Amino acid sequence: MGGPAPDPVFVLRGAESPVTAVTFLNVDATEGQRDKYIAAGTQDGKILLWNLKTKCKTAEWIAHAGSSIHWLHSESPDMLWSLGRSDSVKAWDIHSSSPDVVSTYPVVDYLGFSSSHFIQVDSDTRLLSLPGPSQEGVTVWDIGKNFKIGTLVPPDVKAYGSMMQPKWIKVQDITALGVLYESGYIVLWDWANSKIFSQHQVTENPMCFTFDESSQTGIIGTAAEKIFVFSIQNNLNISIVKELSITNAGVSSCVIRPDGKLFVTGGWDSRIRFFSSKKCKPLAVLMYHKKTVECIAYSKGNIEELGGGFILAAGSSDKSVSLWNIFN
Repeated sequence: MGGPAPDPVFVLRGAESPVTAVTFLNVDATEGQRDKYIAAGTQDGKILLWNLKTKCKTAEWIAHAGSSIHWLHSESPDMLWSLGRSDSVKAWDIHSSSPDVVSTYPVVDYLGFSSSHFIQVDSDTRLLSLPGPSQEGVTVWDIGKNFKIGTLVPPDVKAYGSMMQPKWIKVQDITALGVLYESGYIVLWDWANSKIFSQHQVTENPMCFTFDESSQTGIIGTAAEKIFVFSIQNNLNISIVKELSITNAGVSSCVIRPDGKLFVTGGWDSRIRFFSSKKCKPLAVLMYHKKTVECIAYSKGNIEELGGGFILAAGSSDKSVSLWNIFN
């Protein structure tokens, strides 16, 4: 990790409170000439949009009054999903200058900081997982049919603790729901039958996780100085393949680059850490932000407006979003 650390290619400002969620808006491959955008959610419940070509803020609105935003997802260029803590998941039509709510899914009796997750299983099935009811529950919706499939609660809630994060995971032809719990359990749920496929417990309090379908490996960030790399076999068994140590405790966010070659963590210590996926070796530590890096996200494809390649966005409690073009 020798040599001077690079600078961000740009820093987006304009948020009035900590940035707690970030995502690049999805652009269809057939719309190559269409401008690209990035969205950020804040602790005071606002969503902000920036045009990546002009670097200018193009929209800002109160999406979840009185609730911090802990998840953003772009399904299409004109549709944005958001989760407000202890509030709801909302789908926004952002085609016009005044975004409209298309649908709302309530979060019931959950007071934690979990995100939500969306997956398009096939042409007919679109699934949404969101926190609640209670601290331990996860609710699954079929949003194409606007039908609540059910709620997943572990058999011994005291042993598992609060639900930290849900994430849809595909292994071969099976779509499972991976759920991270406060006690260190990562559980693969058979969501259709409310049964557990498999589970594994790590030794530290987990804060976030992500998964790469192509390699069938994932990352768990914790409240300690540990990062766990795990794999899921074809029989759905979960195993830890590597434990990594970092200098300071606390990983608030993690992401795997879309091509699977790198994974990145955002820390309580304000640092962004890059690792190689193949050997799990540290590649760089970026120390631009002054406060916690709350959220990180990769662009889904090439961003020519920022030099080409995959771009990393990092949202921080210092109210800014840094954009990085590194290791492309």
